[in-house]
Amino acid sequence: MIRAVRHDVSAPIRDILRANPPLAQPKGTEQEPYEIPNILLKLSGQVDKTAQTPGQRRVQNAPNGLPAPTIDLSFQAITSTTSACGCLPPDTNGDVSDLHYIQWVNSAWQAFDKTTGTPAPETPAPVQGNSFWTGFGGKCETTNSGDPIALWDPQAQRWVMSQFVTSAPYAQCVAVSTSPDPFGTYNRYEFNWPRFGDYPKMGIWTDEGGSQNSYLLITHEFNTSSQYQGSALIAMDRTKMLAGDPTAGMVRFPGFDAYGVEPLHLLGTMPAPANACPSFVHFDAGTSEYLFWDMCLDWTTPANTTITNTPNRVQGAPFVPFYGPVAQQGTASALDAFGTHIMYRATARAFSADAPTRVSLVVNHTVTGDADQGGINWVHFNLDNGGTAPATPAALSKTIVDQGTYAPDAETRWMGGIAIDGSGNIGVGYSKSSAASRPQIEVTGRTLDDPLGTLRDEANCTDGVAAGSQTSSSGRWGDYSSMSVDPVDQCTFYFTTEYYATTASGSWRTRVCSFKFPGCGDPSYALVAQTPTRIEMCGATATTDPSYSLRLGVLNGFTGAVNLSASNVPSGATAQFSSNPVNAPGSTDLTIAGGMSLPSGEYSMDVTATSGSQSRHIGLELGVSADAPSAVQLMAPVDAAGDVKIRPLLSWGGMSNDRIFGDGFDGTSLPPLGGPTDALSYTVEVATDSAFTNIVASATVPTTSWSVDPALSNSTSYYWRVTPHNYCGDGPVSATFSFTTGVPGQCPAGTTATTVFEDDFQSGVNGWVAAGTGGTGWTQGTPPTGTGMTATVWKVPDNTTSSDRTLTTPAITIPSGAAAVFLSFDAYHKSEQDPPSGCWDSSSMEASTDGTTFTYLDGSHLFTDPYNGLASPGAPLAGRKVWCYVGPGGASAPTRSIVDLDSFAGSNLQLRFRMVSDSNTAAAAPNGLVIDNVKVEACQ
Repeated sequence: MIRAVRHDVSAPIRDILRANPPLAQPKGTEQEPYEIPNILLKLSGQVDKTAQTPGQRRVQNAPNGLPAPTIDLSFQAITSTTSACGCLPPDTNGDVSDLHYIQWVNSAWQAFDKTTGTPAPETPAPVQGNSFWTGFGGKCETTNSGDPIALWDPQAQRWVMSQFVTSAPYAQCVAVSTSPDPFGTYNRYEFNWPRFGDYPKMGIWTDEGGSQNSYLLITHEFNTSSQYQGSALIAMDRTKMLAGDPTAGMVRFPGFDAYGVEPLHLLGTMPAPANACPSFVHFDAGTSEYLFWDMCLDWTTPANTTITNTPNRVQGAPFVPFYGPVAQQGTASALDAFGTHIMYRATARAFSADAPTRVSLVVNHTVTGDADQGGINWVHFNLDNGGTAPATPAALSKTIVDQGTYAPDAETRWMGGIAIDGSGNIGVGYSKSSAASRPQIEVTGRTLDDPLGTLRDEANCTDGVAAGSQTSSSGRWGDYSSMSVDPVDQCTFYFTTEYYATTASGSWRTRVCSFKFPGCGDPSYALVAQTPTRIEMCGATATTDPSYSLRLGVLNGFTGAVNLSASNVPSGATAQFSSNPVNAPGSTDLTIAGGMSLPSGEYSMDVTATSGSQSRHIGLELGVSADAPSAVQLMAPVDAAGDVKIRPLLSWGGMSNDRIFGDGFDGTSLPPLGGPTDALSYTVEVATDSAFTNIVASATVPTTSWSVDPALSNSTSYYWRVTPHNYCGDGPVSATFSFTTGVPGQCPAGTTATTVFEDDFQSGVNGWVAAGTGGTGWTQGTPPTGTGMTATVWKVPDNTTSSDRTLTTPAITIPSGAAAVFLSFDAYHKSEQDPPSGCWDSSSMEASTDGTTFTYLDGSHLFTDPYNGLASPGAPLAGRKVWCYVGPGGASAPTRSIVDLDSFAGSNLQLRFRMVSDSNTAAAAPNGLVIDNVKVEACQ
């Protein structure tokens, strides 16, 4: 338990403001802004994006055609000039009360009439942030360091204001109003930290019994050498702070490896269920899981407070965080994407027990879209107590209601804010920019009946006013924004963030935009599943037909009969509801009669719930395997094949009964191999012995082929087999085939190598094209010392600034009908690493057959020098397998790389070597990518 080192009750803020001196001297200028301290880290944890499909990532690649709510109010708030900060970034945030909208940026705050946007009479212009602590003493009064927080506590009808102290003694300053009047008196507290607590963020949590009432806080702690010491998860005694009790304290749990974590913030007038413990949330970039730390409080005996040291994990759809850079029109200066963090705020709202969700939680963070742009990844969770009130504090269960990534075009969207209104509508705001557009403020959202996984078309909050880009080399933007909901109507969203009216280094402005979904507040309902929406079953062993339990959750007092219907029910089955219509709130069971006798397949069904003009939908899935999978026939390479590649493509298929029992002697051709097997996945095994005691490569794949990974040894005999799987279990293991690998770079027996392209770089550029942006590009010249290379080479360094550098070959004509085609070259590669297997800077290869569109050459093409790392989340080309560690040749010698180009036979081919880097550290010298002695040969 940490007690406040300082406490008092302030004079009325209106009196303080009358007597306050003018705003302090700026810390910088708009031309040379002061950069507010925030120690930005890179997150470890690798994600293989090449193994993800767009459907798995739930990326919304196009608008859904539904209009966003109309912007009701849009007004300019504090600017870089009126804040008198002269700094970057503004750290824009604010909240809305019964009468006011208060915005607070570095390093000033201002109150506005929430209905007109007119400044309150008490703050006709912004005032210093530390005015809340005038007369308090200590650093809360004498410093104005920023990272401010302005929160409205709707259940207590109080304002909560906070900012940090960035020099020893490090502190968090907190002021809680004694009434709804933001210009009245405040209970003021100073809490000291042993270390610098960067990027503090707050939230409010209450439960029905009040045992878990708290002001939640997180800080990211650093020592004096700016080394991350973990995040501290903190709860302050809300009850005592509201009362102005000088003994108010906090419980603090430091040292969590959770850079970018957020506390939950409960909106609205309804508390969470009794004894519901508050939580803190983040994501795991390596697994696409969401992590929850639950803190169960005991304010009577604070030492009994507990926290989950190992977070509870909820699996989300696959994603790769996006760390930028974010391009802007009219400048080469890029912006930070802040993809390391769950964005402020992680907003929750409690509903009644008969609502669609008990406690809804919505979060957002920036991830990589399908065009490698930034997109808003949003997730809606249900936090539930299962309908029972525990006698002692307990964590709520967490399940995902809906999720998606909003990336409807090639522009980057980032720095988002998200909230949920009293009718279950979700509002989202963010910044949007690209090389062809200047940063704009956009808002969107979704209603209960919108298609799952999608947000509506966006509305521009800065149309006609955001005509500039930020040219500061710092790249700082944000570092946060905020989305709030009016506590009176429970419907009107307020979003605030920054923009530029003209292109400049630090002349930011901020804006507040409000909007409301039509129909918010009207009686409504939603159709929700109480059991999983997907069932997987084996028809051969099933004893009952598949059944789904559905519930009609209600909002705003909805009652009445709701008619249910099911569509897309599989042929041969019928939908049977245990109750229909259902009197809402109420439940029913849907049985798919005849479902256990369906043929194998994947079935998608829709259930519609209709009452008057309202209709709601839910999708259900059924996967059926009628029986265990049938035998698999191995196809290629044929049994006992020789000269097989060291990364062969293994393929197989089913074998029909006609082929199994036919003899082919009646003059009728045998049925082809490769028929259906009723398998859903296959386990492939490759071993050096027929008993498979030494398996050297294996994988479980959903298709009937697999490129062996890792590469096999050359001139070696191997054995392989395949086992099929489905919902009924495993099918019979296939027969075993064998093959013998050849030698990479040597033609198969009976063919001769013809050189179709060769360049040792001793006679000039010869049509090679160096291109790209940032840092030092490709050059021809003497190889770097320590690479073991001697003659003229092409080389590019591992840059310490953001760069994307390419080197492209002339067009190479590959003859058609070649038995094999391969590229060989000498290579040395080393760039900034993220051990044990990740890469911050990296190199890779791409190919084009039209001279315009280049596609990544994946690892199945690389024989002797395979990619040896994975571009880390936030790194350029995040999720791609790449080179960043030295090759098999070692730390001081090149590797002769052999690359399979068989698939390009008959094309005009261009190869591209690509080196990318982020904006800081490089690997120790020698580094970068160096190549020499390039040759392409065709075997005919």
